[in-house]
Amino acid sequence: MKTITKAVSIVALMSALSPVCAFAMEPAWVGLRGGSNGVGGEVGVRILPTVVIRGVGQGYDYGYDQTIDGIAYDGSLKLGSYGLQADFRPPVVPFYLTAGVFANDNQFDLVATPASNVVIGNTSYTPAQVGTLNTKATFNDVAYFLGAGLKFDVGPLETALEAGVYYQGDPKVEYTSTGLLASNPSFQSDLAIESAKIVDELDAARYWPMVTLMGRYKF
Repeated sequence: MKTITKAVSIVALMSALSPVCAFAMEPAWVGLRGGSNGVGGEVGVRILPTVVIRGVGQGYDYGYDQTIDGIAYDGSLKLGSYGLQADFRPPVVPFYLTAGVFANDNQFDLVATPASNVVIGNTSYTPAQVGTLNTKATFNDVAYFLGAGLKFDVGPLETALEAGVYYQGDPKVEYTSTGLLASNPSFQSDLAIESAKIVDELDAARYWPMVTLMGRYKF
């Protein structure tokens, strides 16, 4: 439901832009894309000779196994972003600048089931006391992108390589346990300490490097 709401918001934004730009809008291209924010597609609409607006959708799930503060987690990085990018494409030169706004569904899911005693926070606990540790780290619902690209044209076909920073805000971590002490206040305090360490580990992801290779068919 959350993703559907975001998609509707993006469509509404595109509809709001249409009356302003209708006098000059014309199809520019359709394309496929793949990179550090997943794989997907895009549609470009030219609103000025040097400005193209793109509708973009992309996503992918990656395995993400990580040891944080001595605890080994099995997990995944689930990518999903849907939004608009605006390109400024100067004539003649192959370089362009781009900026975008995205509905952001990126998240980390981490699971650990210790087989021996493990330190949570400041205390050592048995496997039965800990059970399974479940971590869900999410980011802001809206993310912003700023970057630059290099394009190569061969007839109606275009290849472009684009790089920039996708800012998605600080990670928000939900950290829970299924063990015997799951509801114990002291254990909950130690979970909070461990959760803060996970936030520190994932904090760099707020400035996500977005590198994308695109293939387009131009109209």
